[in-house]
Amino acid sequence: MLRRARVRRTRKGTFRFDLTGDERTVLRGLFEQLASLVRGEGPSDERVRRLFPTAYANDADADAEYQQLTRDDLVASRLAAIDTVLATIDAAELDADQLDAWMATVNGVRLVLGTMLSVDEDLDVFAAAADDPDAEGYLLYGYLSGLLNDMVEAVL
Repeated sequence: MLRRARVRRTRKGTFRFDLTGDERTVLRGLFEQLASLVRGEGPSDERVRRLFPTAYANDADADAEYQQLTRDDLVASRLAAIDTVLATIDAAELDADQLDAWMATVNGVRLVLGTMLSVDEDLDVFAAAADDPDAEGYLLYGYLSGLLNDMVEAVL
């Protein structure tokens, strides 16, 4: 059975978002949690490691300097995107800049969740056993991946 895309480009160049109220409620909570993580956690917090990638894997001093120089800008950029998403969480249509913020924010949640679940390319997140303590996390990761895919497909 084919699934209908939740995001579609309109004739006027905006992007139609077909999300249920429950989806928007869950996403709002996830985005608020992401904002708290981005605001409050330092570079040593493993959950946000992939949001602020290492630039110099083999040179700790150079990487520390890089992180010091760029982290504030990266934090500000991520928080601005999250603010845009939270401001448009109930919108039926988004413009291109708003959709960019959505893609960055959904991907940010995916990166944090994927890190917490140790997701890798070989893992089928939809094949988790029902009694797996991470089963809900895997399903959420799969949902976010599908939503991000719908956004990317709408842009193409």
